[in-house]
Amino acid sequence: MKWTLVDLERFAALFRGRPDAFGVLQAGRICAVRRRLTLAQYRLHLEGKLRLGVYPLLHDGHTHFLALDFDGPQAEGAEDVVVERASQYGLALCREISKSRGGHLWLFFAESVPARDARAVALTLLAKAGVKAEIFPKQDVVPANGLGNFIWLPLSGESVPLGKTVFVDPESHQPYADQWDYIDRIPTVHPREIAALVRQARASRAHPEARDRDARAYHGDLLPCAQAMMRGVGEGCRDVVAFRLAIHLKASGLSRERAEQILRRWDARRNRPPLGLPIIREKVRSVYERNYTSYGCEDPLILPFCREDCPVRRRRAGAG
Repeated sequence: MKWTLVDLERFAALFRGRPDAFGVLQAGRICAVRRRLTLAQYRLHLEGKLRLGVYPLLHDGHTHFLALDFDGPQAEGAEDVVVERASQYGLALCREISKSRGGHLWLFFAESVPARDARAVALTLLAKAGVKAEIFPKQDVVPANGLGNFIWLPLSGESVPLGKTVFVDPESHQPYADQWDYIDRIPTVHPREIAALVRQARASRAHPEARDRDARAYHGDLLPCAQAMMRGVGEGCRDVVAFRLAIHLKASGLSRERAEQILRRWDARRNRPPLGLPIIREKVRSVYERNYTSYGCEDPLILPFCREDCPVRRRRAGAG
């Protein structure tokens, strides 16, 4: 797999850990090396001459990325659920087939974020998905005189030819034909987005029974119909669905900016052809500046997404 110096620098920038330590596999032994991590180690890793791991937990308790490690026969199914849950929060997880044939999910930050917040997001996603995984960083703060735990990096030179440690499409599970093109397109999440998600999760835990004054609104996780619509919809109902999804996102407590970010990603990745930014922006503006609260449960275009386990539907049935 050919790569350039630009590819190498991009790879090292994404997978940044402690600058003064790294992990290696030498002669079958796992070793912690306490010296400066340089591009030379990343290069040897890509060449298959050194298996490299980085320590994500920095001295100040921050991290540049979040990773989830799944093992066992149910790993692929568990990853599927977490990827879907993450998409509902506007988070695009990068999926890697690990050396052990399990899987890693990666989330990268535009700037370092508190490890406590990154881990809170991970715990929320896993709880919503009802699955378990190993979280990196494993700690909120650096242990006294310690390093925390390192995680092996993708694109290990000796494993790539075997179809391992490569990035795959989250839906088809097929490796990307051009790994470096994919890496160049990996999105990063701004710290304020992570902080907003953490605040939302804390508010949900503090007020689990919170409800909007309008009986049709529902606070908390997205309703089953919205979850279905977030997977993408047909060309004939995208306009209506975008509007209703904006209502769902507002009712779940998200800011206007956050709702627009989520719908922009949904539109770009799930709809063919996409509605486009002007339409998405107008839908969000309309919902957030006016008192729209109805999910459109009786709308013929929304009815196909309705589910029996919807709490709004059950509440309505009980009231009737």
